[in-house]
Amino acid sequence: MRLKGIVSRFLFGSVCLSCGCGEKPLDPWLCENCRELLLKERNGNAVSENAFSLYNMGPVSRALIHGLKYSSMPGLAAYLVKSAGDTLKNFKEWLSLEGNVFFVPVPIHPSRFRERGYNQTEKVALALAAYCNGKVWKALGRRSFSVSQTKLSKSERVLNVAGAFVLKKRMNVKKEDCVVIVDDVFTTGATTGACAYALKRNGYHNIKICSLLYEKPISAELDFVADKQEDWLL
Repeated sequence: MRLKGIVSRFLFGSVCLSCGCGEKPLDPWLCENCRELLLKERNGNAVSENAFSLYNMGPVSRALIHGLKYSSMPGLAAYLVKSAGDTLKNFKEWLSLEGNVFFVPVPIHPSRFRERGYNQTEKVALALAAYCNGKVWKALGRRSFSVSQTKLSKSERVLNVAGAFVLKKRMNVKKEDCVVIVDDVFTTGATTGACAYALKRNGYHNIKICSLLYEKPISAELDFVADKQEDWLL
């Protein structure tokens, strides 16, 4: 067995995070086959006028995001960003930067922070800021606890996060500067839309969204129509 494989198994475990294979070298999280599948899940295009996701939700990216959120593997954030490859170039071009760029992570409730020991969206924001020569701005706080968005309908997601975020820290952001709200998974835009609302009501208007994964809703077209009818959703 090659030295790289031995060290990888010692430091990161003996099985692929996606397929569970323990017979092949890891990179350090995935076997070669799953690594190739992950690259095919890269998105490279905006999912709406103001939102960009690095990957489409697939079997491999789903396994990695689960590890990031629930298995105490914060290093997966930087791994996923780095693995996006040319998609990152597309993202940077999509931003059309003229000024500075500030990456605002979606805040999590303190109880979830205590469970995980970190905010996964902040880890993603740090990786994106490093690539784009931007700054991480922990602008928002969560005012109320909301249940998990994962099993809620479109309307329930909106109600679950409406008014949940408040501006807690200001920055000297100019009109031409770009503020990018960072989330792990973008589905209907309810969470990031509520974050955008908190920023807009405080005078920040050049707002975009970036997530690691895009999970298409079952009724995607209807959701996008509904989004446009909400003046606080992007």
